[in-house]
Amino acid sequence: MANKRHLNGLDEMHQKIQLEAMALSLGVGLVLGLAYSNLDVTNIIESDAEISHLVIVMGLTYLGGVIAGLKRYR
Repeated sequence: MANKRHLNGLDEMHQKIQLEAMALSLGVGLVLGLAYSNLDVTNIIESDAEISHLVIVMGLTYLGGVIAGLKRYR
């Protein structure tokens, strides 16, 4: 609810940037998360798949999406 209120308080450009960055982060997280899990299950990677790695990747993807959106629309 707090995130929705925050988005509603933004102007249209910032809403678009935030939503595009969120969509990018979700897509990357879903695809890489499933691939990472499958690599762990089949023992192709030596370490265990940790959710923290996925959270870091999603956070960095979101940050990159916001920065790219700000550069594109300004």
